[in-house]
Amino acid sequence: MITTIFFTVLISAICILIHGSVLNYLESLKIQKINYLVFTKFSSILMLSHLIHITIFALFYAYFYESYDATKLFGGNVQDNFIDFFYFSISCYTTLGIGDVYPLGNMRITTGIESLVGLMLIAWTATFKLSYLFKIKR
Repeated sequence: MITTIFFTVLISAICILIHGSVLNYLESLKIQKINYLVFTKFSSILMLSHLIHITIFALFYAYFYESYDATKLFGGNVQDNFIDFFYFSISCYTTLGIGDVYPLGNMRITTGIESLVGLMLIAWTATFKLSYLFKIKR
């Protein structure tokens, strides 16, 4: 349990640092005029940042699934391939929660924290984009 919590906190911190760095990079571009091409570029970079976070959590799930007793970590429709964990991570990160794959035991803590991190970073993205548009409008 301690290992799971340690790595969950570490991964969460890494995701926050990555996203903060991406937002800092976008802020440093000092775009004076917004157009659809710039907005598309911003959106694509931010989407890539979120996909990196999702992938990091998916790698964590896949590693623990391979390293520990899989029946105590996940239930449902899991076929021991990375796509299943990536799909599950997207479901957690976006708080969609479909339910065909579900966490058991210590993984419940990790998935709950991933949902919290995802919600926070998605809101941070939306706030950044909106505030950037308002800055450019002035």
